[in-house]
Amino acid sequence: MTLKEGSSILASLGAVLNFHFSLHRSSHTVSASAEQCPVLHEFETRLKERLDALKPAGEEKGFLSVDWLLQAMSIVLATHANVEVLIPESQLSLSLSRDDKWVDEYLDDSAKLLDVCNVLKEGISEVEHYQMLVQLALHTLDNKEIYGELKHSRARNALAECKEAIVRKDTEYRQGFPKSKLENCSSMLRTIGEKLVNPKGQEAYKGNGFLNAIYGAKVTTIFLCGLLVTALACKPKRPLATLSVASHYKWSPSLISLQQRVKEETDKRKNKGSIALLRELDNVDASVRRLHDVLDQHLSERAFPLSRKQARELAQAVEALRIHSSDLEQGLTPLEAQVNELFRVLIASRLALLDIISSARA
Repeated sequence: MTLKEGSSILASLGAVLNFHFSLHRSSHTVSASAEQCPVLHEFETRLKERLDALKPAGEEKGFLSVDWLLQAMSIVLATHANVEVLIPESQLSLSLSRDDKWVDEYLDDSAKLLDVCNVLKEGISEVEHYQMLVQLALHTLDNKEIYGELKHSRARNALAECKEAIVRKDTEYRQGFPKSKLENCSSMLRTIGEKLVNPKGQEAYKGNGFLNAIYGAKVTTIFLCGLLVTALACKPKRPLATLSVASHYKWSPSLISLQQRVKEETDKRKNKGSIALLRELDNVDASVRRLHDVLDQHLSERAFPLSRKQARELAQAVEALRIHSSDLEQGLTPLEAQVNELFRVLIASRLALLDIISSARA
């Protein structure tokens, strides 16, 4: 793979291997700050604005709703794209020293984030499977060739399967303790976040602040992907993890404030007994349970043919499930596309970096 082919944050990494990685290392450095790195300043400003926009969007759309998560994942992708702008084209020295620990850290973290993407794709696929079960129940109720008690019985059975599916979603059993892939994924993200190293001093601003931007991209990816993991997990056992980040970045207060607000909302939802933190999935689950109860009551009372009141109650329950199911379905495809795009970006980054390392050390 050539540098030109890599369309990711490290696609042109050769340009970044400048003062610190140069064959012509200087024995002294000039005092640097974010103000002396205008492109980094622009990167941090954009990230701050995007994180600031997520908070009111959450109040409007609902935190951990599909629409809100789509906006959050678009920030992850945009942040990775913006890092590329920091690559100083005038400094093209290619020399990697053995003390460049950030390279190994990046390769290790990106490998783990690839695993995160795979788990997220599985989580979304399982929600899509759940959606198929919901559609089966609705199709049964729409079938004009089945009437009365038989239609109710088949639809109730399909909805019972929906209820069971959401409870066992993503559940694995290891050493006798139930732990889902999503929960393992959440733990891995928490560990990556705890081990993040914040660039300090002169080192942070070399290469137009490239390492600072890498840090911002990692933090953003870990935090927002972590929220998607939490949204897809049913009844997560651990509280929402809070990233501890350096406070001197422009975007730090925005991220800290957003973390606190999302945590408040998720804690509130969990205390109310929500089985799923993904808002649309929780709405579908509530509608499934409501419709199941209506059908079960009619079958228990053998209330056939239905009275006008009973028929109206049934129609309302069916319509509510149809609307909520449609809301969930419409958001899953673009959300899955964003996760696939992040996976592609991470792969391209790794290939570009490995290509550069190979060329520099040949």
